[in-house]
Amino acid sequence: MRARALERLLLDLYAQNQLFGTVHTCIGQELCATALHPHLQAGHDAFFGTHRCHGHYVAHGAPIDGFLAELMGREGAVCQGRGGSQHLHWQRFFSSGIQGGTALLATGFAWAQKLRGEAAIAVAQLGDGTLGEGAVYEAFTFASLLQAPVLFLLEWNGYAQSTDVTRTTPGDLTQRIAGFGLRAVQADDRKPEELFTIMRDAVATVRGGEPLVLIVKTRRLMAHSKGDDDRPKELIEALWREDPLSLHIAEHGLTARYDEIAAELRAIADDVIARPKVALGNVDALPPGRRRVASRELHADLAEQPHQRVVSELNRALHELMTQRDELVLVGEDLADPYGGAFKVTRGLSTRFPTRVFSTPISEAAIAGVSNGLALAGLRPVAEIMFADFTLLAADQIINHAAKTHFMYGGQVTCPTVVRIASGGRRGYGPTHSQSPESLFCGVAGLRVVALSHRHLPGVLLRAVLDEDAPTLFVENKLLYTKEPASALPFNLRALPLDAAPGALPALAYVPAEGLPAQITMVTYGGMTEIVEAAMQQLFVEEELEHDYFVLTQLWPLDPQAIAQSVARTRRLLVVEEGPSAHGIGASVIAAVAETLGAAAFASRALGALPVPIPSARHLEDAVLPSSASVAAAVRALL
Repeated sequence: MRARALERLLLDLYAQNQLFGTVHTCIGQELCATALHPHLQAGHDAFFGTHRCHGHYVAHGAPIDGFLAELMGREGAVCQGRGGSQHLHWQRFFSSGIQGGTALLATGFAWAQKLRGEAAIAVAQLGDGTLGEGAVYEAFTFASLLQAPVLFLLEWNGYAQSTDVTRTTPGDLTQRIAGFGLRAVQADDRKPEELFTIMRDAVATVRGGEPLVLIVKTRRLMAHSKGDDDRPKELIEALWREDPLSLHIAEHGLTARYDEIAAELRAIADDVIARPKVALGNVDALPPGRRRVASRELHADLAEQPHQRVVSELNRALHELMTQRDELVLVGEDLADPYGGAFKVTRGLSTRFPTRVFSTPISEAAIAGVSNGLALAGLRPVAEIMFADFTLLAADQIINHAAKTHFMYGGQVTCPTVVRIASGGRRGYGPTHSQSPESLFCGVAGLRVVALSHRHLPGVLLRAVLDEDAPTLFVENKLLYTKEPASALPFNLRALPLDAAPGALPALAYVPAEGLPAQITMVTYGGMTEIVEAAMQQLFVEEELEHDYFVLTQLWPLDPQAIAQSVARTRRLLVVEEGPSAHGIGASVIAAVAETLGAAAFASRALGALPVPIPSARHLEDAVLPSSASVAAAVRALL
């Protein structure tokens, strides 16, 4: 009754212009929540809801005034007004408006609970419309393989927004679920006492270690969102006649009690309306930095110890980190021995840490999503995406979940997922295995993009990333794996120390060793460093051209200050990347420098690949990707 009255109140508040945006009510489905949450332990068990989660929020015992304040953007809001109706967080209650994605988060969270030996479960609320999302089935697969203690609660109301699900969900649902090695239990909320018992038994089964799908037949009495209900009038009237809550209130003479509850909630709402509006506050979507890293720590060419190949350096770092940090977990395809990953970065780790290395199905969305669940539970997942091209299959989990979590939930939680991607071409792998898509993720608020180069110490950089709470895309150019990090400074340059704010990673900077003025500022990152340096050396030998040289470490967020200071002197800027230059890293660097320098004029160019998919044949690939010759030609053009 409290959930029903609260959502009736929400519709009234919306009509009174007290609420902004949208409201998705669960009116008619309240018993799904009421029968479940008495068997859960708030703060111990986790619940992952959808956009239609208010009944579960109430039944979970979360604060009503904080909920109303959240929806109205008033002080005391549980997520500072940033999440609104669909994105709520309290203790271990999470909800999100992205269909299907939270099933993966719940699976990862449940696996973390199992790894820690917590006798706790995670619940993933699903709607029948969500059964069209592939993320749900990836979650089923991972839950079954991991035997993660997750309960998939499917509230079957017969409609996917405005569409009858008989038109969208073919076949027998229980057979579909059985195909994943999961058991399906069915219930009907028209039998509340029986539903309570079934929920109790389901929770006990999952707590005992068996993932389960519980399908509850229910109904949606109101519109999908606010007033957009075009279902037949006769159908809605029939659903109201069978509404078990209305029947229960009438049968037991509870109308007066319902009115009391509604009045109590209205009084809470009036108090919330009188509160000041919540301030936006800190607009940095990244969590606060833990420590400050000086560029001196990252320079391979300034290190005193000899280097191994990059693949060995990364592998050694992971061995050390997993020995030192029990919370570190590796997730990705073909990670297990004897294969040890597509590029052998994880070799030997599954043998030493068998419970903390999950060699997954081919399922990039689940790799990222389950990792996000692990991160929300307090573990430190490192997800490997075999080729950077495949990262686009995981984009929803990276952009809509990992990157948004900290800010969206009012800074209460972090999601420190690190996603390692093998980027770049020059291996003849063709259009779908040779891209440099990292620029697509730059500009995503709440995400950090970091790139390894042959100028960086691989293990030190990876450790620095894992020391922070920000979700991070860790870009490894695949040509680097077989090479050793640079052991000497670039030909005629010396290192220039740079600093960065806590949590950020500084670029590696070089200036002419003899103190001569540079004629141009060169900027690059990743696998392009050796190619750019070959062009710079040629220009120095043939034309005595001096350069200021920057190797970006953190592509996003970008700090342009040191580069802008150089450009203020040289008046020329060339940024080189392996991906297409239009709307790319180079364009972003140039724009940031221009904003920093204001009206000061300078010549600039962004050089990248031709705007076509990467061909497979070597001579065609060479024609598309930047070369030392094209870099030198771009410098001459700027001069």
